[in-house]
Amino acid sequence: MDISLLEKQAFWPHLTPSEQQRIRDHVLSSHFSAGEAIKLGGNNCIGPLFVVHGILRVYLLSADGREATIYRLRQGDACMLSASCMLSAITFDVQIDAETDCDLLIIPTALFADLMSHNLYVENYVYRNSSERLSDLIQAVERMFFLTLRQRIAAFLIDESATNGTDRLTLTQEQLARAIGSAREAVSRSLKQLAQSGSIEVSRGGIRILNKSLLYAELEQA
Repeated sequence: MDISLLEKQAFWPHLTPSEQQRIRDHVLSSHFSAGEAIKLGGNNCIGPLFVVHGILRVYLLSADGREATIYRLRQGDACMLSASCMLSAITFDVQIDAETDCDLLIIPTALFADLMSHNLYVENYVYRNSSERLSDLIQAVERMFFLTLRQRIAAFLIDESATNGTDRLTLTQEQLARAIGSAREAVSRSLKQLAQSGSIEVSRGGIRILNKSLLYAELEQA
């Protein structure tokens, strides 16, 4: 099994040879198909995830079934919230789906929790990673509370364009609605309004940004 991704993590050089070998002996290599929920044996606290290939979507799920994407994880990224049971400060659950076919390395929770308790560098790594992701969570919640639907769509399209390096975004209106925690019908109406303003073009295959300045202008409106 290729664990070179783990060996690039900041905590790895600070592990003892014995601790490194324990990880080599117990790390799991798992494949998840696009659309599949990231679970092992019905256990949500499966341990830290390290993305070898693919894209994961981390999101909140409301009691009435609405989804709100917090962030996405791509090749080389790590996720500690998948082991939230070993973090006393984390008292909420997140959902994680494979947005594309994914190959992951997973360190079992019990093993990583033991390393945390004996190695300060591992503990610091976990809390630093979690803090960065919690900032993404706060930003997502702020957008839901303080931005209009059109502004949330504009912010999402700007972020996706920057992340993917293209103004042509391949996603359905249903995917967009799930990503920002809204209803597809409401998203469809707002997309039509943005298209009429000349900022985007909507097609069956996705959304093309025509004028990013107009999208930024949406965010500046009171």
